[in-house]
Amino acid sequence: MGILSERVKIARGRKGWKQMELARRVSAHRAKSGKAIVRQQSINQLEVGEVTSPRYLHDLAAVLEVNVEWLIGDDDVDPLSNNISRVPLISWVQAGELADAADPYYAGDAEDWVPIAHRHDNLIALRVRGDSMNKIAADGSIIIVDLNERDAVDGKHYVFRCDGRATFKTYRAGPPVKLEPQSYDPDFSDIFPEDGAEIVGLVIRKTEEI
Repeated sequence: MGILSERVKIARGRKGWKQMELARRVSAHRAKSGKAIVRQQSINQLEVGEVTSPRYLHDLAAVLEVNVEWLIGDDDVDPLSNNISRVPLISWVQAGELADAADPYYAGDAEDWVPIAHRHDNLIALRVRGDSMNKIAADGSIIIVDLNERDAVDGKHYVFRCDGRATFKTYRAGPPVKLEPQSYDPDFSDIFPEDGAEIVGLVIRKTEEI
């Protein structure tokens, strides 16, 4: 069993709930935003380690009143400090305009909001398009990008601005510098930016939320 399954059991035990009660409360929490219910069987599968990335993770943390980061294994956060805030989900077109913007994001422009626990000052969320990085984040999943982290580190994943468009790739210092796909499809090729690539931000997390 993994850390997540063990910590869910710990947090549920603190509440004195059986799996069925936890499932009922998580379902009620999800119903507020029109999401699907969670059954007792799903909670059991999570606690025995058969599920490692539940779509209802944030709802689970909210109901258990614990920090999401602690649930997934971060020991540097207070487990009972459920500091969940909303990160704006924006479009790839908007992301392509961020690298040289003085005021990189106006909150009223969000397409939606992604709830996550974090200790960062300037985050955006982007829904992944395509399969060029599907070893890291599948098509349709959501990545969280720290706009304050723009120092290029070999092997880290970033959102770049190339020719006015945003792209999600792995940075390789080279020489030559290249933006490398991480895909199960071998047809995707490295990008060698002629004039360099501006970093929009470091990808710090992925989520299935929303």
